[in-house]
Amino acid sequence: MKTDCEPFCGGMDTRLTDELRDEWDALAERVGTVFSSRPGYALNAPRPAGSELAFVHVRRGGRLVALAPMFVTRMGPVKVARILGNGQGVPTELLSEDDAASRALWDSIDDHGLIYYADSMIDNRTAIEALAAHPRWRSDSLVRERVPVIDVPPGSTARNVRGHKSLKRLEKYRRQAERSGSPLVVETIRDAEHLELRWADISRLAAASTRHTDRTNYLTESSPADPSASAKAFLLGEAAAGRLALVGVSVDGRWCAHEICIRTGSRLESWLTHHDPAVAKYQPGHQMVEWLIQTHDELDVTVLDQGVGVNDNKKAWSTSGYDVLAVVGVPSRTVGSPILVSLLLRWELSPRVAYARRVGYAVLSRLRPSND
Repeated sequence: MKTDCEPFCGGMDTRLTDELRDEWDALAERVGTVFSSRPGYALNAPRPAGSELAFVHVRRGGRLVALAPMFVTRMGPVKVARILGNGQGVPTELLSEDDAASRALWDSIDDHGLIYYADSMIDNRTAIEALAAHPRWRSDSLVRERVPVIDVPPGSTARNVRGHKSLKRLEKYRRQAERSGSPLVVETIRDAEHLELRWADISRLAAASTRHTDRTNYLTESSPADPSASAKAFLLGEAAAGRLALVGVSVDGRWCAHEICIRTGSRLESWLTHHDPAVAKYQPGHQMVEWLIQTHDELDVTVLDQGVGVNDNKKAWSTSGYDVLAVVGVPSRTVGSPILVSLLLRWELSPRVAYARRVGYAVLSRLRPSND
């Protein structure tokens, strides 16, 4: 019989085998709390050209109990490992079954000579706490962003979240669209067949919404990170697993807005939102949020996670929220480790660096083919 007293075995792979991917999927299913911790998303997330993949893993009794999927770049003489999905505006986490597995994971990352950085890690996770207390690491963290949340306990409706006047206004816009002969219709895509039928509309709108902006089009035919990966394949996988909830708005039969959401447990996370400015007068973003609240019991969720960052639309609906952190860790044995912690944090949080990366990813996404 295997027990938690069995020794840990750490290692690192630079190539993702089918076996490790299956183990990663299973670990994310057991302990993951956000969709970014699953391989379908992580491998599709943009990363810098020339970076190398690194999968640091820990096993106990042969069973995968902790995993850090990362990409590695060089900054002078040091190698910096960033969690896959870093810089993409989604909450991230390292996967570990317990505190002991988290400590062993940081041991293994140190053993492979890596410095660690992540910009949107969920607070109060065992991996972050283990890093802060680990004697082999110097680390620091600070609150990077707030994630607004809409709490929707069973049986609740939009009236429990927004005032009567706000909801009447949204209803008025729907009536205006209908009276003008261009009815506003909302639909929810949850299965792979429905997604396939609507994919041309979805990808067309994503391309049009991101063109001439610094936003990345994640819905190109191939990933900005890896030509062999694609957002469509990721979403089809989520649909097959029963975790997709894509809300779309059509006006006069034309697909004009959508919000792509993915479920983990009882939490539904918003990933991407696109809309045609021509229908802004109907407030499609608010219409879709109201729809999600009204159908949350059918979707079997009690939390609507609105994604990283606060804006007026999110504030209007949110009932609570949580913080995501920028986290940096440097092995204590590294010469000048306290200074490196401060310098790396300052570099990564520089607005100029963030803007340059955002523009770079956006340009790269436009070099990939789309269905537009």
